[in-house]
Amino acid sequence: MLQPQTQGRTRTRLREPGSAGVSIDAVALLKREHEMILEQLRMLETVTGPVAADARRAGIRVLAKPERKTLRELLRFFTGRVGVHFKREAVLITALRRVIGRRRAERNEFENLLLEHRALKADAGAIAKKLSRTSPSAAEGNGNDPYGIRSFVRHYRDHISCEERILFVLAQMRLTAGQRQRISQRMLQV
Repeated sequence: MLQPQTQGRTRTRLREPGSAGVSIDAVALLKREHEMILEQLRMLETVTGPVAADARRAGIRVLAKPERKTLRELLRFFTGRVGVHFKREAVLITALRRVIGRRRAERNEFENLLLEHRALKADAGAIAKKLSRTSPSAAEGNGNDPYGIRSFVRHYRDHISCEERILFVLAQMRLTAGQRQRISQRMLQV
């Protein structure tokens, strides 16, 4: 069984009895998860990008069946596994609220981040439903963004950028080493 052990200013060490353990920093963990999410977004873009250059040259603006299946599989990440990341960020947001969120504007900003998590997950679910229900020709109405995937990718990237510029910087500046250690421990329990 892993046991938490604190070490240094901003890191929490998890170790198994008798082992050296692995050092985990809460913000670094979330940043690594952002890298994984960005990779999934790049894969979505690749599949929807030059969807089938040959099909476009022929004047067809739809995804072939294999690409639709691939898109559904990629979107499963955004409707399922990304939930753990959102829960971990919620742990950080809750802690930051306690420290600096006493003013109404700050509370609203944190609430907006959490609302965006729900919106992003709902958007991914809606796109997945469209992919499974809509015939390829019915998606043509969306022009260059069938199923709304490109706007979803853009929205997601903007959200990640905002979190890294604001949320993560605030966490590093305003939380004490002890607070960050406790947050790390709670995050790893999610």
